[in-house]
Amino acid sequence: MTAPAPLNTDFPSQRSAGPVAAAPSDWISHSLRHLERWVAWSIAVYTAWLAVFAFPGVPGIWLFVLYAGLIGKWAEARPARHQSDMAWRGLALIAGAYVLHTQTSAEVGGPGGLFFFWLTITCLYYAFMLKPAWGAGLVAIAVLEFAIGSLQVQNPAPVADILAQGGFLCIFPLLLAMKFGAVMRRPDETLESGRIDGSTALYNMEGFTAHGDEMLAACKRDGRPVSVTVFDCSDLLEVRTIYGSRIAHKLLARIVRKLNALCEGRGLAARTGPAEFTVILPGMHREKTLAAIQRVLGNPMRIELDAGDSEIVLVPDFMIQTANAETASVQELHGELRRALARSQEHEARRHHHMQRDRERHSRPMGITALPRHHARPRGAPVVCLDATGPASLAAS
Repeated sequence: MTAPAPLNTDFPSQRSAGPVAAAPSDWISHSLRHLERWVAWSIAVYTAWLAVFAFPGVPGIWLFVLYAGLIGKWAEARPARHQSDMAWRGLALIAGAYVLHTQTSAEVGGPGGLFFFWLTITCLYYAFMLKPAWGAGLVAIAVLEFAIGSLQVQNPAPVADILAQGGFLCIFPLLLAMKFGAVMRRPDETLESGRIDGSTALYNMEGFTAHGDEMLAACKRDGRPVSVTVFDCSDLLEVRTIYGSRIAHKLLARIVRKLNALCEGRGLAARTGPAEFTVILPGMHREKTLAAIQRVLGNPMRIELDAGDSEIVLVPDFMIQTANAETASVQELHGELRRALARSQEHEARRHHHMQRDRERHSRPMGITALPRHHARPRGAPVVCLDATGPASLAAS
């Protein structure tokens, strides 16, 4: 994932973990990002169909079946979270279309032949899904590819045909797909806005519950494990008190980047409390999740920030659990982890308290030897006061 949205000033409050006014402007909603892979896969399937029935004597076409299939696999493994992520895959399909139109056998008909659908499907889908600026830019690149490719083939089509097909690439994506896409995205974006934490651009508790349950159901259906990890970064609040809001927000941004790196585009990171974060990793059991945490956060685990004169090292407490067949929801699993984490922290606090009391019980008072009467204290000199159980301290007389 990319860098988080700008951080606001109220991050320690419970308000920041709740609904916000709007999602980031370049955000791709959770439901839409999982549709993209079907575009490349449909292109791959129809290309294979044409390779079998229309061009059986051109084996090079199968390389483009593989190419489109790999782009679909890329979209499945790394679902787009931002407009630029999705636009890059659209650009990759256009680049594949250019090579298919110009470098394969002349029998395929060039850009105006049967493989014209590589451009039309790409333009229609991405103009529908992307915001207007990104969609229009991708359509313009597709039209440019079509024009250049049409000039490079050995037997170019008539100018009227080129203009007709070029008009199709411009008019239908820009006027139809873009307009319909804006209307269809609006309810989804409104719903998604209430599921995003405004100060980190991570999901909030509502988003964690909604999308986490989808991941849990999918993993149960496919027979894959899914792990949930709760990170308690309560020292973040103390950093704000000691170092101020500016340093605390820098540390918060560092935490968000680490969690995004931990998700690797597959999982989900959420801010479930003022200083609490939860990560869901589908397809990973507890041991694999722990290894991923150690790879991203180090071993021993820590989050470091250079604060100028000093270096801040945040060591969050965390608890991992893998869902089982009886797990009904990720919220239930999250509640169990929070209670287990609270018990662990309480046990650790009692242990430190007992160790401190034990040290105090075995300490011995220091004897005080009176100064001889003939040694007068110079005027203004400090008096040394010795505490019975602690170090010496100085007090002015």
